Amino acid sequence: MYELNRLNYERARPLFRKLDVHLPLQAILAGNVDAPIYVDNPLHPQTALTWTGHRFYLAGTPGNTDLIAAARKIFLENFAMNAWKTGIDSYILYYPTEKWENFITAMLQHKYPIKSFRSYYAYKAVRRKWEEQLPAGFSIRPVDSALLSQKWKNPDFLTDELCSERESVQDFLAKSFGVCLVYGDQIVGWCLSEYNTGHRCEVGIATLEEFQHKGLATMLAYAFVEMARNRDFARIGWHCSSTNAGSAATALKAGFDKVEDYPVFIGWFDDTSNIARNGYFAHGRGEYAEALAYYEKSFLLGDVPDWVYWGAACDAALVGENEKALKYLGEAIDHGFNDLENIKNSKFLSGLHDTNGWDKILERLERES
Repeated sequence: MYELNRLNYERARPLFRKLDVHLPLQAILAGNVDAPIYVDNPLHPQTALTWTGHRFYLAGTPGNTDLIAAARKIFLENFAMNAWKTGIDSYILYYPTEKWENFITAMLQHKYPIKSFRSYYAYKAVRRKWEEQLPAGFSIRPVDSALLSQKWKNPDFLTDELCSERESVQDFLAKSFGVCLVYGDQIVGWCLSEYNTGHRCEVGIATLEEFQHKGLATMLAYAFVEMARNRDFARIGWHCSSTNAGSAATALKAGFDKVEDYPVFIGWFDDTSNIARNGYFAHGRGEYAEALAYYEKSFLLGDVPDWVYWGAACDAALVGENEKALKYLGEAIDHGFNDLENIKNSKFLSGLHDTNGWDKILERLERES
């Protein structure tokens, strides 16, 4: 594949048409985001790929074996290495149609990407009077120099996000916009524009865990949309995992309509972490034997955190391998897993309750707690 000259990015635009809802692509094509585009033919491209941050995009027509090898090389040596160096540990791979899935499986052979689904929401014109709905003690303020000049208990919660897409805080203030939720001397939430291109932007939103499930994120979204409309942004997009019920509910309450669900592949650059995550997702699908196999494979690759041993214990118990389940439960405890109540009440471990080792596990936890 060939890196396309930035003066010729328009040649690749038709290939990305089916991915129009993904604004980072439009920002790349418009030159608002510094990112390479690789194509199979610089004059008449039929296949293209590009990336920004943790997002990797494939477009056009899937190619042959040689193209798969070229795309794999770019993914591993350019995208993955650069992302890893900047502290990004995982990726989302986007593609236009299911015809790409065999290509992706071959491109990421032995990397075990996980197929998942995300959802896209678009704003509909509904005016909300959010000011009257804010609880006492909270305020929503624009993200500007005045806000940032104040002393906050947790400034990094906001500034780290400001620099996640833009080069610096000042670059964000010059090119983007947003609002944040304030409570006392703490920033407890933010809603920021992403990939502003023409009259389009996307939404990035978060609240601190202890302030979630109180309707505050919806208030933030109301205020953000009002700011965006006042700045003549006609299309406001919202992406989230299809399993993220909280984000979906907030989008709908804030006046967004669901447009579509779309498939993606996700993965972690570290092989050990990625294999362990495959176990987690297999467990979620009810494929307990497969989940256990993934967990055990991750043990052979390197050190893993306590939750991996916990997951292996649960899945071993679910498939009736009680001795193995007790062994992994002990290793989970060795690695710091000490949630006695969770262990006692887990439905996944109920098959262990009549075994000789179960009481020993509980006695150990009670003794060490």
